Amino acid sequence: MLSFAFKINAQDTIPPDIPKIDSVSVYDINTGSIIVSWFPCDSPDVAGYIIYRSVNALWQIIANVPAPATSYIDNTAAGNFHPELYRIASYDHAGNYSPMTPANAYHNSIYVFPYQDSINCHFAIRLNWNRYINWTEGVKEYQIFVSQDFGNWQLLATVNGSTNQYYHMDVQDNTSYCYIIRAISNDYKTSSSNKTCFFTNLPNLPSFINADFATVENNSIKVSFTLDTNATICRYQLWRSTDGINYSSITSFNLCGKAHFEYTDPTANPEHNYYYKLVSFDQCNNIRLESNIASNIVLTAQGNEEVQNLLQWNHYQAWLGNIDSVYIYRLTDNNSNLIYAQTVGNTSYLDDLTNIVMQNPTTNNKFCYYIEYIEGTSNPYGIRGHSKSNIACAYQFPRVFIANTFSPNGDELNDVFKPSTAFVDHDGFVFKIFDRWGNVVFSTQDPAIGWDGKSGGQKAPSGMYTYYLKYKSLDGGIREKVGSVTVYFP
Repeated sequence: MLSFAFKINAQDTIPPDIPKIDSVSVYDINTGSIIVSWFPCDSPDVAGYIIYRSVNALWQIIANVPAPATSYIDNTAAGNFHPELYRIASYDHAGNYSPMTPANAYHNSIYVFPYQDSINCHFAIRLNWNRYINWTEGVKEYQIFVSQDFGNWQLLATVNGSTNQYYHMDVQDNTSYCYIIRAISNDYKTSSSNKTCFFTNLPNLPSFINADFATVENNSIKVSFTLDTNATICRYQLWRSTDGINYSSITSFNLCGKAHFEYTDPTANPEHNYYYKLVSFDQCNNIRLESNIASNIVLTAQGNEEVQNLLQWNHYQAWLGNIDSVYIYRLTDNNSNLIYAQTVGNTSYLDDLTNIVMQNPTTNNKFCYYIEYIEGTSNPYGIRGHSKSNIACAYQFPRVFIANTFSPNGDELNDVFKPSTAFVDHDGFVFKIFDRWGNVVFSTQDPAIGWDGKSGGQKAPSGMYTYYLKYKSLDGGIREKVGSVTVYFP
């Protein structure tokens, strides 16, 4: 209990006026001490001031401050932990005491505290503080000051004097933010709060998603994505489109800590184009990130009359590392033979089969192909994607070439008469030669054997002969051909 000594003046019984508090403010942001300031009393006899603080809801005297002081630093205050409330009384030399500041006019320090929060799933630091009350002129505004990683204090924002909350948006991860609130009255008095700090440890959304490839595998389309393993919010949806514009989700999953995601689309037809992208969602189901597009290669193949197959396809879409190489393969006997390679450019190729037919006239008439694309080396995540097209097949129709004359004179030029065939089945082959009276002078079931111009071991007479050819195409169809040939012996 504080004790005071006064000069007794029995004739002075009038107490001095009630002091008017100017402001209450945190004095030392490190210790939480409070400075209480007031206006000097207008009374002619003022010996000092009594400072009261609310302790456990009771007003207790904490200091006796001799006049003419107009401020007091309360080093016992706990302004870093809660608001502190103050009232003041004055006394004169005769020991007369004024009443305390009215109960409805006390002043309080500002206590601010941070919270982790979010707005529309965007992380924020929410600051809440108690309003400064009982300035007769009212509070004009609150200024929010911030120090990032214990650097210099900077004005972050100014809010209306009627509010006691502020959201600090767009904060950085793993960063210390400290705050002070300063109240400004309409007469420009000030009161500063405690210092409060918050260290951010934000939930990590994926910072990247790389679409590695969309490729045809086992007559299905397989897609692969590389993921950010540091993400702690890992809500994904795989979207698919048939036109590259309108997408819909075909699967969703939560997958944290995984570097890759692969999915085989069971409903996709590899002979059609599909566009895929992986989409990341935050905890509020808002889209936060989309991958690049992965679109499969569709190949078509068509045979023509020049014993060629025309291949056409679309470029792969769309690697971050661009396209490095394109390879074309022809399938033969369950093997893949590389027939063409390029780095950029064309989306068509004409495969000339002439040499194949000349080397093996009875070759299969079905030719199948696929395209393979390889990503370049500039992918920012070190990925080199690959993509194979569907297998496309072209068919060549059977071809038979028969001369209309030959001279079996032993000069090794045009000495044997036989059909030249391509894409014809050996089974069911029949070739016959008839003289003018309808007698068979030659007959064979072997496409490799021809007529040497002899009949019964002797040279047949020069003149016109009739031939009959029956053969089976490789698709099983039976065909027949009748014609004439002129034999000439010089």
